[in-house]
Amino acid sequence: MPSDADVRLLLDRMAIGDLLVAFASRLDEKDFEGYAALFTEKGTLVLPGVVHQGRAGLADLVSRDLGRYHRTHHISSNHQITVDDDEAASRSYLHAVHLPEEADPTHWWSVGGWYDNTYLREGGQWRISGVRVTPVWLGGTAFPPPPPTDPV
Repeated sequence: MPSDADVRLLLDRMAIGDLLVAFASRLDEKDFEGYAALFTEKGTLVLPGVVHQGRAGLADLVSRDLGRYHRTHHISSNHQITVDDDEAASRSYLHAVHLPEEADPTHWWSVGGWYDNTYLREGGQWRISGVRVTPVWLGGTAFPPPPPTDPV
């Protein structure tokens, strides 16, 4: 028979898994404000060449980066989630495809690698406290443009 702690762990891992799905889908839906709302007030986003601290300004940064694409398709899979009371961490596989223009879906670039995330439970709800994106490979027909700068 599972203990209360076992059930709590399963519920926490499921909630964090749902958060990871929302994390990817809000990017693809261009819901950048909704994406930022998934983070803690002091959450950190680390991309190659960019470090952003805090929820404030996060939607604008991500909009400048991904809003320039006609479509994106982010996949986060193979979630490895650890929970320690009101803190948690995950590593998941990243595969993201970026299509610059509607007219040519054969013109794209893609990246694969890792999402290394941390989480805090705030008011009974899990929020992202940190994201580190680590690319392992790039591919496609459109060379990726440089990331946006984060105004200080």
